[in-house]
Amino acid sequence: MARDTALAERRQGEDLNPRAILLVALGTLGLLFAAVTLCWLFERLSGLHGPSGHTPGSFVPPRLQSDPAGELRDYQAAGRARLAGYGWADRERGLVRIPIARAMDLVAARGAEAYAPLDPPRVPDPRR
Repeated sequence: MARDTALAERRQGEDLNPRAILLVALGTLGLLFAAVTLCWLFERLSGLHGPSGHTPGSFVPPRLQSDPAGELRDYQAAGRARLAGYGWADRERGLVRIPIARAMDLVAARGAEAYAPLDPPRVPDPRR
């Protein structure tokens, strides 16, 4: 029995304070009204709207492609030329670019060794 009374004493009461709830609700509404009123006043006093405000200047129009289909055709032709021609990929390291068909022929000619390393790694001379 003593245990039940100790538990009942630790529980929160079930009564609500309507006055506190009403004050919180009115305070929230008052802050909301004050914020809206301040925004309205700021808009009116800043002169952004109405006859006293200035109109924004004209903006520079965006640059548009004059011939999108032609530019795409040129871009694709340049890409095909890079894939089908010879050239330097990295001149400093001695890497070249070769046509895809030629590269496939070279890989096919190697047969089973096609994916083996091309050159063994170079070990730096420790005496240098």
